[in-house]
Amino acid sequence: MATIILSFTAFGLFAARYLVLQKSLETLQKNRKEFVNFTPLWMASMAYDYTVASIVFIANIKMLRLFRFNRMLGFLMAVLANALPSLVSFSAIFIIAFMAYSFFPLFLFGSHVYTYSTFLRALETQFTTLLGRTEYFPLIKAVDAFWGPMIFFSFSFACVIFLMNIFVTVINISMNEVENNPDLMSPESEVVSFVVRSVKSTLGLGKRDEGNGMEYQGTLDSVEARVASLSESLDKMLLHDLAEMTLQQRQLGEYRRKSSILQPLQKVRIKEGGGSLRASDKTNTVTE
Repeated sequence: MATIILSFTAFGLFAARYLVLQKSLETLQKNRKEFVNFTPLWMASMAYDYTVASIVFIANIKMLRLFRFNRMLGFLMAVLANALPSLVSFSAIFIIAFMAYSFFPLFLFGSHVYTYSTFLRALETQFTTLLGRTEYFPLIKAVDAFWGPMIFFSFSFACVIFLMNIFVTVINISMNEVENNPDLMSPESEVVSFVVRSVKSTLGLGKRDEGNGMEYQGTLDSVEARVASLSESLDKMLLHDLAEMTLQQRQLGEYRRKSSILQPLQKVRIKEGGGSLRASDKTNTVTE
Protein backbone atom coordinates (compact mmCIF):
# COMPACT_ATOMS: atom_id res chain seq x y z
CA MET A 1 0.00 0.00 0.00
CA ALA A 2 2.81 2.41 0.87
CA THR A 3 4.54 1.66 -2.44
CA ILE A 4 1.38 2.47 -4.40
CA ILE A 5 0.84 5.76 -2.56
CA LEU A 6 4.46 6.79 -2.98
CA SER A 7 4.36 5.85 -6.67
CA PHE A 8 1.39 8.15 -7.35
CA THR A 9 3.09 10.85 -5.31
CA ALA A 10 6.24 10.48 -7.42
CA PHE A 11 4.18 10.85 -10.62
CA GLY A 12 2.60 14.01 -9.25
CA LEU A 13 5.94 15.50 -8.19
CA PHE A 14 7.46 14.67 -11.57
CA ALA A 15 4.62 16.49 -13.32
CA ALA A 16 4.91 19.46 -10.94
CA ARG A 17 8.65 19.65 -11.47
CA TYR A 18 8.19 19.56 -15.23
CA LEU A 19 5.61 22.35 -15.14
CA VAL A 20 7.74 24.53 -12.87
CA LEU A 21 10.76 23.95 -15.10
CA GLN A 22 8.84 24.93 -18.25
CA LYS A 23 7.49 28.06 -16.58
CA SER A 24 10.94 29.11 -15.35
CA LEU A 25 12.49 28.57 -18.79
CA GLU A 26 9.73 30.59 -20.49
CA THR A 27 10.30 33.45 -18.05
CA LEU A 28 14.04 33.31 -18.65
CA GLN A 29 13.66 33.25 -22.44
CA LYS A 30 11.29 36.25 -22.46
CA ASN A 31 13.59 38.47 -20.48
CA ARG A 32 17.13 37.30 -19.79
CA LYS A 33 17.78 40.28 -17.52
CA GLU A 34 14.88 39.44 -15.23
CA PHE A 35 15.56 37.46 -12.06
CA VAL A 36 14.14 33.95 -12.16
CA ASN A 37 13.52 32.15 -8.88
CA PHE A 38 14.50 28.50 -9.20
CA THR A 39 13.78 27.67 -5.56
CA PRO A 40 10.37 26.03 -6.29
CA LEU A 41 12.06 23.92 -8.97
CA TRP A 42 14.76 22.85 -6.52
CA MET A 43 12.18 21.99 -3.84
CA ALA A 44 10.10 19.95 -6.30
CA SER A 45 13.21 18.13 -7.52
CA MET A 46 14.34 17.29 -3.96
CA ALA A 47 10.86 16.04 -3.02
CA TYR A 48 10.79 13.87 -6.14
CA ASP A 49 14.24 12.43 -5.37
CA TYR A 50 13.31 11.63 -1.77
CA THR A 51 10.06 9.95 -2.88
CA VAL A 52 11.83 7.79 -5.48
CA ALA A 53 14.49 6.87 -2.90
CA SER A 54 11.74 5.77 -0.48
CA ILE A 55 10.11 3.63 -3.18
CA VAL A 56 13.42 1.95 -4.00
CA PHE A 57 14.10 1.34 -0.29
CA ILE A 58 10.71 -0.30 0.29
CA ALA A 59 11.13 -2.39 -2.87
CA ASN A 60 14.51 -3.64 -1.66
CA ILE A 61 13.06 -4.56 1.72
CA LYS A 62 10.30 -6.53 0.00
CA MET A 63 12.92 -8.22 -2.17
CA LEU A 64 14.77 -9.31 0.95
CA ARG A 65 11.45 -10.65 2.24
CA LEU A 66 11.18 -12.79 -0.88
CA PHE A 67 14.78 -13.96 -0.44
CA ARG A 68 14.01 -15.33 3.03
CA PHE A 69 13.90 -18.81 1.44
CA ASN A 70 17.67 -18.55 1.01
CA ARG A 71 19.41 -20.25 3.92
CA MET A 72 22.01 -17.52 4.51
CA LEU A 73 19.51 -14.67 4.37
CA GLY A 74 17.17 -16.67 6.60
CA PHE A 75 20.02 -17.05 9.08
CA LEU A 76 20.70 -13.30 8.94
CA MET A 77 17.04 -12.47 9.52
CA ALA A 78 16.89 -14.93 12.43
CA VAL A 79 19.98 -13.30 13.98
CA LEU A 80 18.48 -9.81 13.71
CA ALA A 81 15.11 -10.97 15.03
CA ASN A 82 16.77 -12.67 18.00
CA ALA A 83 18.90 -9.59 18.75
CA LEU A 84 16.00 -7.12 18.38
CA PRO A 85 15.33 -6.54 22.14
CA SER A 86 19.02 -5.90 22.81
CA LEU A 87 19.33 -3.69 19.74
CA VAL A 88 16.38 -1.55 20.88
CA SER A 89 18.06 -0.92 24.24
CA PHE A 90 21.37 -0.23 22.54
CA SER A 91 19.76 2.17 20.04
CA ALA A 92 18.36 4.34 22.84
CA ILE A 93 21.82 4.76 24.37
CA PHE A 94 23.45 5.32 20.98
CA ILE A 95 20.91 7.98 19.92
CA ILE A 96 21.39 9.92 23.17
CA ALA A 97 25.18 9.90 22.80
CA PHE A 98 25.06 10.72 19.09
CA MET A 99 22.67 13.65 19.61
CA ALA A 100 24.85 15.02 22.40
CA TYR A 101 27.94 14.94 20.18
CA SER A 102 25.96 16.60 17.37
CA PHE A 103 24.59 19.51 19.43
CA PHE A 104 27.87 20.27 21.19
CA PRO A 105 29.95 21.10 18.06
CA LEU A 106 26.91 22.83 16.56
CA PHE A 107 26.88 25.36 19.40
CA LEU A 108 30.67 25.73 19.48
CA PHE A 109 31.63 25.75 15.78
CA GLY A 110 28.35 26.46 14.00
CA SER A 111 29.22 30.08 13.26
CA HIS A 112 32.73 29.25 11.99
CA VAL A 113 32.61 25.82 10.27
CA TYR A 114 30.15 25.20 7.43
CA THR A 115 29.81 21.48 8.16
CA TYR A 116 28.42 22.33 11.62
CA SER A 117 26.34 25.36 10.58
CA THR A 118 22.98 23.55 10.93
CA PHE A 119 21.74 20.62 12.94
CA LEU A 120 21.30 18.39 9.87
CA ARG A 121 24.83 19.20 8.67
CA ALA A 122 26.16 18.43 12.15
CA LEU A 123 24.37 15.05 12.12
CA GLU A 124 25.77 14.29 8.67
CA THR A 125 29.29 15.29 9.74
CA GLN A 126 29.20 13.12 12.85
CA PHE A 127 27.83 10.18 10.88
CA THR A 128 30.62 10.46 8.31
CA THR A 129 33.08 10.59 11.21
CA LEU A 130 31.69 7.23 12.34
CA LEU A 131 32.53 5.91 8.88
CA GLY A 132 36.14 7.10 9.16
CA ARG A 133 36.22 10.53 7.51
CA THR A 134 38.48 12.90 9.48
CA GLU A 135 38.96 15.89 7.16
CA TYR A 136 36.83 18.04 9.50
CA PHE A 137 39.27 17.71 12.37
CA PRO A 138 41.73 20.42 11.12
CA LEU A 139 38.83 22.87 10.72
CA ILE A 140 37.51 22.55 14.26
CA LYS A 141 41.05 22.47 15.62
CA ALA A 142 41.76 25.78 13.88
CA VAL A 143 38.67 27.33 15.51
CA ASP A 144 39.38 26.07 19.03
CA ALA A 145 42.67 24.36 19.84
CA PHE A 146 41.27 22.79 23.03
CA TRP A 147 37.62 21.91 22.46
CA GLY A 148 38.14 20.83 18.86
CA PRO A 149 40.49 17.89 19.60
CA MET A 150 38.63 17.15 22.85
CA ILE A 151 35.28 16.71 21.08
CA PHE A 152 36.79 14.75 18.21
CA PHE A 153 38.73 12.23 20.32
CA SER A 154 35.99 11.79 22.93
CA PHE A 155 33.46 11.18 20.14
CA SER A 156 35.82 8.68 18.50
CA PHE A 157 36.27 6.80 21.77
CA ALA A 158 32.64 6.87 22.97
CA CYS A 159 30.81 6.18 19.72
CA VAL A 160 33.30 4.65 17.31
CA ILE A 161 35.27 2.41 19.69
CA PHE A 162 32.97 1.74 22.65
CA LEU A 163 29.39 1.77 21.31
CA MET A 164 30.16 0.19 17.94
CA ASN A 165 32.02 -2.66 19.67
CA ILE A 166 28.97 -3.20 21.88
CA PHE A 167 26.83 -3.39 18.72
CA VAL A 168 29.15 -6.00 17.20
CA THR A 169 29.10 -7.96 20.49
CA VAL A 170 25.29 -8.05 20.52
CA ILE A 171 25.24 -9.37 16.95
CA ASN A 172 27.88 -12.03 17.76
CA ILE A 173 25.95 -13.25 20.81
CA SER A 174 22.73 -13.48 18.79
CA MET A 175 24.59 -15.34 16.03
CA ASN A 176 25.92 -17.92 18.49
CA GLU A 177 22.44 -18.41 19.97
CA VAL A 178 20.92 -19.01 16.54
CA GLU A 179 23.71 -21.44 15.59
CA ASN A 180 23.23 -23.43 18.80
CA ASN A 181 19.42 -23.40 18.57
CA PRO A 182 18.21 -24.24 15.04
CA ASP A 183 14.59 -23.86 16.18
CA LEU A 184 15.04 -20.08 15.99
CA MET A 185 15.46 -20.31 12.21
CA SER A 186 12.53 -20.52 9.85
CA PRO A 187 12.12 -23.95 8.19
CA GLU A 188 11.07 -22.33 4.90
CA SER A 189 14.54 -22.66 3.38
CA GLU A 190 14.61 -26.39 4.14
CA VAL A 191 11.15 -26.82 2.63
CA VAL A 192 12.21 -25.05 -0.57
CA SER A 193 15.42 -27.10 -0.78
CA PHE A 194 13.44 -30.31 -0.34
CA VAL A 195 10.94 -29.30 -3.04
CA VAL A 196 13.73 -28.38 -5.48
CA ARG A 197 15.55 -31.67 -4.86
CA SER A 198 12.31 -33.62 -5.26
CA VAL A 199 11.49 -31.91 -8.57
CA LYS A 200 15.02 -32.49 -9.89
CA SER A 201 15.00 -36.15 -8.88
CA THR A 202 11.55 -36.64 -10.43
CA LEU A 203 12.54 -35.04 -13.73
CA GLY A 204 16.00 -36.61 -13.68
CA LEU A 205 17.67 -33.22 -14.13
CA GLY A 206 20.33 -33.63 -11.48
CA LYS A 207 22.54 -36.28 -10.03
CA ARG A 208 21.90 -37.70 -6.66
CA ASP A 209 23.61 -35.54 -4.12
CA GLU A 210 25.17 -37.82 -1.58
CA GLY A 211 26.05 -34.90 0.60
CA ASN A 212 22.41 -34.01 1.18
CA GLY A 213 21.95 -37.13 3.22
CA MET A 214 24.62 -35.93 5.61
CA GLU A 215 22.33 -33.10 6.68
CA TYR A 216 19.98 -35.62 8.23
CA GLN A 217 22.66 -37.90 9.64
CA GLY A 218 22.52 -36.16 12.99
CA THR A 219 18.74 -36.56 13.12
CA LEU A 220 18.97 -40.26 12.20
CA ASP A 221 21.63 -40.80 14.84
CA SER A 222 19.43 -39.20 17.47
CA VAL A 223 16.45 -41.34 16.38
CA GLU A 224 18.57 -44.50 16.55
CA ALA A 225 19.79 -43.52 20.01
CA ARG A 226 16.22 -43.00 21.18
CA VAL A 227 15.13 -46.36 19.74
CA ALA A 228 18.05 -48.09 21.47
CA SER A 229 17.16 -46.37 24.75
CA LEU A 230 13.52 -47.42 24.39
CA SER A 231 14.55 -51.02 23.63
CA GLU A 232 16.82 -51.05 26.66
CA SER A 233 14.00 -49.75 28.87
CA LEU A 234 11.62 -52.43 27.56
CA ASP A 235 14.22 -55.14 28.21
CA LYS A 236 14.63 -53.93 31.78
CA MET A 237 10.86 -53.96 32.28
CA LEU A 238 10.58 -57.51 30.88
CA LEU A 239 13.44 -58.75 33.04
CA HIS A 240 11.85 -57.19 36.10
CA ASP A 241 8.49 -58.82 35.31
CA LEU A 242 10.17 -62.19 34.71
CA ALA A 243 12.01 -61.92 38.02
CA GLU A 244 8.75 -61.17 39.83
CA MET A 245 7.01 -64.11 38.12
CA THR A 246 9.88 -66.44 39.01
CA LEU A 247 9.77 -65.28 42.63
CA GLN A 248 6.01 -65.84 42.79
CA GLN A 249 6.38 -69.32 41.28
CA ARG A 250 9.05 -70.17 43.86
CA GLN A 251 6.84 -68.96 46.67
CA LEU A 252 3.90 -70.94 45.28
CA GLY A 253 6.07 -74.10 45.01
CA GLU A 254 7.35 -73.61 48.53
CA TYR A 255 3.79 -73.22 49.77
CA ARG A 256 2.70 -76.39 47.98
CA ARG A 257 5.70 -78.32 49.33
CA LYS A 258 4.94 -77.24 52.87
CA SER A 259 1.27 -78.10 52.35
CA SER A 260 2.19 -81.60 51.12
CA ILE A 261 4.31 -82.15 54.24
CA LEU A 262 1.76 -80.79 56.70
CA GLN A 263 -1.30 -82.55 55.24
CA PRO A 264 -0.35 -86.18 56.47
CA LEU A 265 0.45 -84.80 59.90
CA GLN A 266 -2.95 -83.19 60.09
CA LYS A 267 -4.60 -86.48 59.10
CA VAL A 268 -2.68 -88.34 61.85
CA ARG A 269 -3.70 -85.74 64.40
CA ILE A 270 -7.28 -86.05 63.29
CA LYS A 271 -7.17 -89.86 63.67
CA GLU A 272 -5.54 -89.59 67.10
CA GLY A 273 -8.14 -87.11 68.08
CA GLY A 274 -10.92 -89.49 66.94
CA GLY A 275 -9.44 -92.46 68.87
CA SER A 276 -9.22 -90.50 72.09
CA LEU A 277 -12.83 -89.49 71.67
CA ARG A 278 -13.92 -93.16 71.32
CA ALA A 279 -11.93 -94.19 74.39
CA SER A 280 -13.55 -91.47 76.47
CA ASP A 281 -16.98 -92.60 75.28
CA LYS A 282 -16.29 -96.18 76.37
CA THR A 283 -15.15 -95.05 79.81
CA ASN A 284 -18.28 -93.05 80.29
CA THR A 285 -20.43 -96.01 79.34
CA VAL A 286 -18.73 -98.35 81.86
CA THR A 287 -19.12 -95.91 84.68
CA GLU A 288 -22.78 -95.56 83.95
